Amino acid sequence: MRIEKLIIKDFRSHRLTKVSFTSGINLIVGQNGSGKSSLLDALLVGLYWPSKPKDLKKEDILRVDGQSTEITVFFEKDGISYQLHRNITRGVAFAKYHDGSSWKHATETSQKAVRDWMEKLVPYDVFLNAIYIRQGEIDAILESDESREKVVRQVLGLDKYENAYKNLLEVRKEIEQRIKSIEDYLKSTENLDELIGEMEKELSGALREINELSPQIPKLERELERVEKKLGELDELEKSLNSLRLEIKEREGNRKRLETRVEGLEKRIAEGEERLHELEEKVREFNELREKAELYLRLSNFRKRYTDEKARNEKLAENYRAQIEAIDERLAELSELEKRLGELEKEKKELERKLRRLEKDAKAYEDARSISSQLEGLKKRLKLSREEIGDLAKEIEDARKRKEEIQRELEEINEERGGLKNRVKERNRAIMELKKAKGKCPVCGRKLTEKHRKEIIEKYQAELKEVSLSLKELDERERKLRGELVRIEKVLKRERELIAAKELLDQISGLEERLKEYDLEKLGKRAEEYERVKGELNRLEGELESARTELEKVKALEKKRTLTEGKLRSVEEKLRKLDDELREMGFSGMEELDEKLAGLEPTYRRYLELKGAESELQRERKNLERLRTELEGVKRELDEENRTLKRLTEALAEKERLYSREEHERTREAFTSLREELAGKRARLEALERKRDETMENLGKLREEKERRREKARELDELRKARERVQELREKVRRYKAMLKEGALARVGDIASEIFEELTEEKYSGVTVKAEENRIRLGVLYNGREYGLGFLSGGERIALGLAFRLALSLYLAGEISLLILDEPTPYLDDERRRRLVDIMQRYLRKIPQVIVVSHDEELKDAADRVIRVSLENGVSVVKEVELGV
Repeated sequence: MRIEKLIIKDFRSHRLTKVSFTSGINLIVGQNGSGKSSLLDALLVGLYWPSKPKDLKKEDILRVDGQSTEITVFFEKDGISYQLHRNITRGVAFAKYHDGSSWKHATETSQKAVRDWMEKLVPYDVFLNAIYIRQGEIDAILESDESREKVVRQVLGLDKYENAYKNLLEVRKEIEQRIKSIEDYLKSTENLDELIGEMEKELSGALREINELSPQIPKLERELERVEKKLGELDELEKSLNSLRLEIKEREGNRKRLETRVEGLEKRIAEGEERLHELEEKVREFNELREKAELYLRLSNFRKRYTDEKARNEKLAENYRAQIEAIDERLAELSELEKRLGELEKEKKELERKLRRLEKDAKAYEDARSISSQLEGLKKRLKLSREEIGDLAKEIEDARKRKEEIQRELEEINEERGGLKNRVKERNRAIMELKKAKGKCPVCGRKLTEKHRKEIIEKYQAELKEVSLSLKELDERERKLRGELVRIEKVLKRERELIAAKELLDQISGLEERLKEYDLEKLGKRAEEYERVKGELNRLEGELESARTELEKVKALEKKRTLTEGKLRSVEEKLRKLDDELREMGFSGMEELDEKLAGLEPTYRRYLELKGAESELQRERKNLERLRTELEGVKRELDEENRTLKRLTEALAEKERLYSREEHERTREAFTSLREELAGKRARLEALERKRDETMENLGKLREEKERRREKARELDELRKARERVQELREKVRRYKAMLKEGALARVGDIASEIFEELTEEKYSGVTVKAEENRIRLGVLYNGREYGLGFLSGGERIALGLAFRLALSLYLAGEISLLILDEPTPYLDDERRRRLVDIMQRYLRKIPQVIVVSHDEELKDAADRVIRVSLENGVSVVKEVELGV
C-alpha cells in the first residue's frame, strides 16, 4: 500500500489542505499545535471511519466555524489506484478504483459499506498495529512486560494464531459434546427391538377386536332409527298439547285485560265530559276581561320605560355637568402654568452656563480616576518586587553562563569518552591478536613467549579496568551535569516571566508620573459640583418638558367642553319629551298613573290565570274523541278474543284423546338405552382404530429410529477420529506460534541491537528479548553482562523503546510497503536525534514509503521530501520545502 495524495476540508485546524506523498521518506515537520499530527488522524479517519482510536472523538473533528468535514485519500495497492472519499458531517462516502481509463465505483455509497470494503483490502488492526506507530506507543513498550507483549502480539499478527488455538479448543469441545450426545442417545435406544415386538403384538390384538365389533354397529343403528322416529312423533304431539294449553292461558289473560280496559275507558270518558263543561265557562270569562287586561299591560310598559329612561338621562345630565365643571378648573390651572413657564426658562439658562464652567475639571477628574484604576490593576498583576526582579535577572544571567559551561564540559566528556572507547577497542583488538599470535609479538616485535604474552595481556586488561572506571566516572559526571542542566533549564524558562515583570514595572512607573500631574482633591470637589448642577439641570428640563406638554392640552380641553355642553342639551330635551308623553296619556304625574294601575291589577291577574283555558278546552275535546274511538276498538278486539278462545278449547280436547304419557315414557327409555349402547360400541371402535393407527405410526418411527441409530453409530466413529485430528492440529498451531514468536523475536532483537548500539554510541553491546507467558522481557548487554531497564537513564530508556518499535516494523519490511511514524523523537537528546537521522537513512529505506511526523528540524537530513505545517490565524497551512533549505 502506498499513499499518493490526501485532501482534507474543515478537519480540526485545517480549512482546505492538499498533500502529496512520494516513495521514500516523507517528513511532515512543524511546531507543536500546528496541525501536523492532524494529517495522520485525517488519513486514519478517511480510510476507516467510523472505526477510530478511543482518543479521537467525533465532536473534536469539525473545524471551528467549519461547514462540513470532508476527507479524500488517493492510494495505490498491488498496482491498482484507489480513491476513497468521506463527508463525515453528512454521512456520505464512496470508494472508487481506476481501471486504466476511468474511475469506477468499488462498493455502495455509504459509510459502513466503504468501511467494510476497506477492511477487506487492508484490515484496520493491521494498519493500526503494523503500519502506523502512533504517539505514546513507545511508552506502552516501556510501561511493562505485559503491555510490551501486547504490542508485539498485535504488530506481528500473533493474535490470529492465538485465536486459532482457542477456536480449535472450542471446536474440540463442540465435537466432544456431540460425541457425548450420541453416546447418550445410543444407550437410551438399546431396547429398540424389544419395543418393536411388543407394539406388533398390540397391533394384532386391536385388529382382531375391530373385526368382531364392526358388524354389530349397523344393526343397532337401524333399531335406534326406528325407535327415534316413534319418539319424535310422541314428542311433537306432547309439544303441540303444551303449546295449546299455553296459548289458551294467554288468551284468557288477554280477555280479562280487554274487559278491564273497557271499564277504564268508559270511566275516563264520563270524567272528560264533566271537565269540558268547566273549561267552556272559563273561556267565556276570559273573553270578558281581555280589554281591561290589555290597558293594564300598555300602562305598565309605559311606566317601566318612563322610569328607566328618566333615571338614565338624569344620571347622564349630572355626569356631563360634572365634566364641564372639571374642565373649567383644569383650564384655570393651565393658565397659571403658562406664567410659570417663563421663570423656568431663565433658571435653565443660568444652570447651563454654570455647567459649562465645571465640565473641563470633571473630565480631568475622570481621566485621573482611570489612570489610578489602571495603576491598581497593574500592581495586582505584578507578582515580584523590584528587588526580586533584579535577583531573578541575575539568576537567569548566571544560569545562562553556567549552561554554556556545562555544554562545554559535556562536549569534553564526549571527546574524552570517545578517546577511551577507541582505546578499549584498540586494547581488545590487541588482546585478540596476542591470543592468536605465534612467534613474533605484534606489539613490540620481539619473540613472543607465553610469559611475555601473559604479561602484556594482563597489562592491557588492567588498563581496560582503569578505562572502565574512567568511563563510569565520566558517566557519573555527565549524569550530574545533565541533572544540573535540567535545573538550569527551569530557571531559564522564567525569562519570559522576567520580561513580563519588567514591562509591568515600566508601565506602573509611567502611570505614577502621569498621576502626579493631577490635583485629585480639588478636581474631586469640582466634579461633585458638576454632578450636582447636572442633576439640577436635568430636573429643570424635565419640569419644562412636562409644562409644555400640559399646555398643549388647552385646545383639546376647550373642544371637549363644547362637545359636552351639546350632549347635556340633548339629554335635557329627552327628559322634556318624556314628561310631555305622560301628560298626553291623561296623567299629570306618576301618582295618578300608579293609582290607575293599582285598580286594574286584580283584573289583569285573573286574566293571566284564565289565559290557558281556551287551548286546554281544545285539547280536552280532542282527548274525548280519541277515548271514544279507542273504546270501540277494544270492544271489537274483545269479541275476536272470545271466538278464538272457543276454537282453541275444542282443539285441545281432540289432541288429549290421542296422547298417552305411559307409552311416551317407555319409548324414551328404549331410545336412551339403544343410544348409549351404540355410543359405547362406536367409542370402543374409534379407540381401537386410533390405537391401530398410533401403533402403526409408532412402529414406523421405531423402524426409522433403528435406521437412525445405525447412522449415529457410524457418525460416532467419524467424530472420534475428528477429535483426534483437531487435537493434533491444535498442537501444531501452538508449536508454530511458539516457533514464529521465537524466530521473530530473535530477528527483532538483532535489529533492535544494531539500532540501540548506534543510538547509545556503542555504549551497550546489544539488546536481549525474552518471551515468557503473557510477557516479553527487555534487557541490555553492558560489559558482557545483562541488565534490566532500570539500569538505563531516562534518555536511554526512550532510545531502547524507539529501537525496539522500529525493529518490529523493519522485521515486517518484506511484508509491508508503508510505515507511518508520529513524533518518534520526544525525550531524545540532541545526539540521539542526530543518530536517528543515520538510522532512518540506513534502515527505513528498506520500506518503499515512510511518512514521519515530527517537530524536529534535524530529521530533514534523512528525508526525500519535506512538508512544513504552520498555524496562521488559527488555520493550518501546508507547504512543501525544498531540500537543503
